[in-house]
Amino acid sequence: MSLLKTTGWVFSLALMAGCDGAPQVLANLTNNTKEPHGVMIPALPIIQGAVMGLVPMVEGQRNDVMMHHVCAMARGESTARQVAETLKKQGIDLSKTPQQGDPLSLLVDPDMSHRTTACAAYIATSTMVLPKTSEFMVQTITEHPQGKQSKTLTVDPQKLNNFMRVQLAIAKSDADVFALIASQLAQTPGLTLEQYNQQAKNLFVTIAPGYLQRVKELYANDKNDQYALNEYSANGFKFISSSGHLFEYDYNGLNLTYNRIPWYGSGQLLGKTYWLDVAYFDPALIAALKVVPGTPTGSKP
Repeated sequence: MSLLKTTGWVFSLALMAGCDGAPQVLANLTNNTKEPHGVMIPALPIIQGAVMGLVPMVEGQRNDVMMHHVCAMARGESTARQVAETLKKQGIDLSKTPQQGDPLSLLVDPDMSHRTTACAAYIATSTMVLPKTSEFMVQTITEHPQGKQSKTLTVDPQKLNNFMRVQLAIAKSDADVFALIASQLAQTPGLTLEQYNQQAKNLFVTIAPGYLQRVKELYANDKNDQYALNEYSANGFKFISSSGHLFEYDYNGLNLTYNRIPWYGSGQLLGKTYWLDVAYFDPALIAALKVVPGTPTGSKP
């Protein structure tokens, strides 16, 4: 199903994300009689970094087990009591966990919004890492003479199909929501990278509940799509869908195309590069350029 046919919200979002790029941004700056504040930088990597910064880490690593419970609670699929009972059987006593300051605090924090943000950020960035074999492969044991056994990993077609469906729904949701955030960031030119990063975090926190709902909707809408795995190796993960999407993850990061239109990746979102006028350099350096002899704004010594 075409992305533009799903909801009015997406339709309006697609209108905002037209096909113009840096030239239009520069024209807007000229029309507003504002001088560039440094350099023009695509919004996508800034947003990616901001959302990654919202993902809870345990000893510097993503913790899939913990986030499984956090997301289950955020979606209303599990209660705090159910999670506590499950973990207690595994030797983890949440009754001794403080509400803040501990890696497991998200599981006991009474503020549901913290879990919602953490879950949304974790899901949004799950397409930016190489999938684990456990996501769609199963271990088979082969019996040999003299009681010997050998273990091999084989692809489970059903698990693989569902995994690709989930990954595509997430990637499409990332493209939608990140484009929305980028359009908001572009309305405030002249901020530093740190300020844009913080603004992107704030916007994602605000939209986190809607993001989780968006993933759910797109997953449901893609139930009739067919998927074909093109590559899975230590270097990348690549598949195509019957809806016209090409999903690629490799050392260049995530790239998603829709009917050959860059939908996410290489600085683009929904076919457009959102440029931010970033105060990238020290103001003193910019001021020094204005007094260089021979430049339009320079003055002779």
